[in-house]
Amino acid sequence: LKFTEAWGRLLTVKKAMVARSVIATRTIGKTKKAATGKYPKEKLVGVIYGEGCDTHCVRNTCLLLAQGGFRLKLIDISQVGKPGSLDGLDILVVGGGDDDDNRKDTREGRPDSDNHYGRGQRRALGKKGMRTIYQKVKTGLMYVGICAGAYLASAKKVQHGCDKGAENLRLCEVSIHREDVFAGGVTGAVELLANSELDSRLRRVLHRAPEMRFDDSAVLNILDKERVKVLATYKRPLARRTLSLTVPRNVHGRLAYRGVHRYLRHEQDLVGRPAVVMSHLEQGKVLLFGPHPELHSVVPSKLPDRSARSVLKDLILHVANESDELPFVHAN
Repeated sequence: LKFTEAWGRLLTVKKAMVARSVIATRTIGKTKKAATGKYPKEKLVGVIYGEGCDTHCVRNTCLLLAQGGFRLKLIDISQVGKPGSLDGLDILVVGGGDDDDNRKDTREGRPDSDNHYGRGQRRALGKKGMRTIYQKVKTGLMYVGICAGAYLASAKKVQHGCDKGAENLRLCEVSIHREDVFAGGVTGAVELLANSELDSRLRRVLHRAPEMRFDDSAVLNILDKERVKVLATYKRPLARRTLSLTVPRNVHGRLAYRGVHRYLRHEQDLVGRPAVVMSHLEQGKVLLFGPHPELHSVVPSKLPDRSARSVLKDLILHVANESDELPFVHAN
């Protein structure tokens, strides 16, 4: 779908998602709170939607978090820079789509009119929106980035196009590993490996999702091992039974290259790379997913399999409630 069609679809489901979230937080959320007594209040989660944001990702994220007992607020990405847009939030989620429309040789390198994610998240936010998120996280807001949202939170610098030289949010001390390879038309199911140094409860949470959806997803490099905690790495290349590859086109509409797909030449380089990480930015916390915990690993329009549906919610709660004094697990 082109961006305008995707926008229309999102508007049609927006009210239904909000209604469901209200019902869920009044029933499921209160039931869990009463049963466990662990979390004293329902957390308010802002979910970004609009230009640069995939509608399947927004919808599934809202459904999963509403079922998990969160209160939800949908926030138009174009409004983030306005005063008060993020006030009252405990958590901000920026999901999949595209952080950047200016890559030279990927499918997002097309004119805005042909790009179903529009200008991408960074340009849609603008300088004011980017600055608003950064300042809010520094003062205590928790940021959750999924796929494109993880790209946006990284230290990535734009290499091509009108924004050349611009830096992403750098909420977490990570960079993007070989974006031209792993974000160059690569989709399928990928298996993760939980960090063996995590406590057993957290490893069990991650094991509920034996596979996650990889869709030009973020493969991370750790820039500061003292400040970034690796929760899971990519265990092996994408499952061949699910692998789909497309050769990207450049801004002129021509194939970016010929011959063997770049991914096939470098797929083993995925193994052992960080896929899920967390860190702190002053008073705020940051949780980044390279792949998609909110999508079915093979059919992205669907929710994950039953056992995997609580992974996103439980990891968010773990990070949100983790003591700042707990020691970090260092990256290898």
